[in-house]
Amino acid sequence: MEELPFAKGDFVRIDGVNAVVIATEEDENIPHDHIAVFFGSEFTKRESEGGEGNANPVVWVIPIDLCEDGLEPEFRDA
Repeated sequence: MEELPFAKGDFVRIDGVNAVVIATEEDENIPHDHIAVFFGSEFTKRESEGGEGNANPVVWVIPIDLCEDGLEPEFRDA
């Protein structure tokens, strides 16, 4: 079996935009040579601060050939 170029949890870039891989073709409903990515949520006010929080996450299934290796993440404390 051929090794997949990206794994769950990897950061990738798609047309210059950062995303995180959340599923690969090894998962249900993901076609061959595709991955599912999450681009992140819009910034919103936390529920603990009186906000509404985020809506359901939107996940995009895209061809692998549109993806390139992601940048190293910058870690920050909460």
